[in-house]
Amino acid sequence: MDTAAKATWQRIEFGRLPGRRFDEASVTDNLLFTLQSQVPGLLTYQNNQVKERDSGADWEWWIGDDQAGWICLRIQAKRVYEDNTYRMLKHPGAGEDAFQYDTLIKGCNPDQARYAFHVFYNGWPEGTFEQGTYWAPSARWNACPGLSSYKDCRHAEPRHYGCSIISSFYVKELSDSDIAAPAAARFRVQRYLSAAVPWSYAFGFPPWDPKREERWHPRLDRGDWVDRVHGTLEVLSRHGGASGARDASGHLGNIPIDRNQRTFELPPYIEAMRSSTPGRFEPASEDEAPAAPQTVIVERKSKRARKRK
Repeated sequence: MDTAAKATWQRIEFGRLPGRRFDEASVTDNLLFTLQSQVPGLLTYQNNQVKERDSGADWEWWIGDDQAGWICLRIQAKRVYEDNTYRMLKHPGAGEDAFQYDTLIKGCNPDQARYAFHVFYNGWPEGTFEQGTYWAPSARWNACPGLSSYKDCRHAEPRHYGCSIISSFYVKELSDSDIAAPAAARFRVQRYLSAAVPWSYAFGFPPWDPKREERWHPRLDRGDWVDRVHGTLEVLSRHGGASGARDASGHLGNIPIDRNQRTFELPPYIEAMRSSTPGRFEPASEDEAPAAPQTVIVERKSKRARKRK
């Protein structure tokens, strides 16, 4: 996912040239195609009949298995513009919702392991904000499990933020807190990157191994993967945000989670997708209409049933 994020950075940076532009939909299509081609067993479905307006989501991830339960992430993607803002955060919501992020949040509930997140697509030339770096001071650096500053961090880099993830609750808080300000101030990059992490961290914030100077020690016990994802999303959503996830990176297995919050009866459209041929799904009824234009099913093949707590 970090490799895909760096490729997205290059694409968005290239899109700043005259006559070049990549919108969120084209970047999302490319990202999900890349992930499907690289991750065996990943199921990705695209459905043009879906109205993004109704859910506020560009795509959704369903993660888990029938024994451990399922976690859902609904994601709204926004790209950075040449004025270094995420100005399309002002996009209106559905019905009486003021903004699109209001619609996204309304359709999710962390108490049911259904999370709302934004993914920001970033990319700009080196030196745009500060000479000699791609970083955008004064945004805080949340990507280092070793708690180093962005200048001292040796295992992550700003271009991993080519796809950065942030809880939509934080997006709403940041956007609504300065609602009367001009777009250049209200939606500036630094405000949101300070509360974001590289999108790969949503699948388990990597602890730092100082001896090997790499993110994952090959023999490290990562614990139950679905639990780790669940714990990370809890921290990113409700228990300290990005900085809390960084500080908790060494003991995510100890973060309290309630497995019973997960979904054990999947929506009809997910069950229908699981039983269909990838790329050939067509809704047979209104109940089978997906909630987002793109759906990704990350199913762990369980060896044995898990006891719920």
